[in-house]
Amino acid sequence: MSNRQKKTDTTSDGQLSLFETVIRQEMEIAKSAPVPGCFNIRQQVVAALSSALRHAGKSREQISDEMTLYAGEEITVHMINAWVCQSKENHRFPLEYLPAFRRATDNLDVLNVASQACGAFTLRGPDALRADIRKLDEKRQATHAVEKALDAEKKRLETLLQEVEGTR
Repeated sequence: MSNRQKKTDTTSDGQLSLFETVIRQEMEIAKSAPVPGCFNIRQQVVAALSSALRHAGKSREQISDEMTLYAGEEITVHMINAWVCQSKENHRFPLEYLPAFRRATDNLDVLNVASQACGAFTLRGPDALRADIRKLDEKRQATHAVEKALDAEKKRLETLLQEVEGTR
């Protein structure tokens, strides 16, 4: 006798999808009382910048050259070093350099830090498309459930009609 494999990629009735779960969590966080400094993400940005630089497989000189090319402004190694230095409080990473940094390092960590602080999520192209496909599948399942309920109601009414007509 073989064991039937249970499908794990579908949601059962009453089970929340990943998106619904995340949205509900975000709504709960939004309802909670604000805590002073709760959106100060400086340390997380610095950590994400450092990690991206470390894992880029390029020197900081190469990254600064590429960022200069992409941003159309001179970005030096000294600027990059200042952005990741904890002691340089007044040297923060400018948001307008994020696309150039992401392209030069092929890393989304800094964007993820900012997105999550804003209650959003970052997905690369194929992952975003997979998420959209999953959303469409969930809509189709919901529509199928509605159609099934409508069919059951129609059948009930047809049966009732037959009973009413049969008693004449």
